[in-house]
Amino acid sequence: MIGLTHGTSHFFHLLFPPLFPWLMPAFGLDFSGIGLTVTVFFVISGIGQALAGFAVDSFGPLRVLLFGMSCFLIAGLGLGLLAHTLGDLLAVAALAGLGNSVLHPADYTVLNHKVGVALFQAFAVLTALGVGRSAPMVK
Repeated sequence: MIGLTHGTSHFFHLLFPPLFPWLMPAFGLDFSGIGLTVTVFFVISGIGQALAGFAVDSFGPLRVLLFGMSCFLIAGLGLGLLAHTLGDLLAVAALAGLGNSVLHPADYTVLNHKVGVALFQAFAVLTALGVGRSAPMVK
């Protein structure tokens, strides 16, 4: 489960750019406009990771992880069904960034609490699953 969510995080980092050829004409964007959406995703994701650590401590990793995966789901549905303008696309990117922000803090908290003496091995497997799932997309 943890490896799957970690891999999902890295997969979504690399999923968005291949959609540019379809998103740019559909929303009437140039490279600056589409770059703004990526910036929104990563700024929200980066700031959200620090805040997600507090949320994990307050609400528990499972609830926060489910919240993040729900954000991904709603963002995907929003992109496919509701987004028609740059503002809509930015909102979808922000929601996806929010979903992405919780994955690493929740994953590592679960490992810290559930894995005993083999913690370093669990971290290695988690990292390998995260990088391994996105490696086929990098050429």
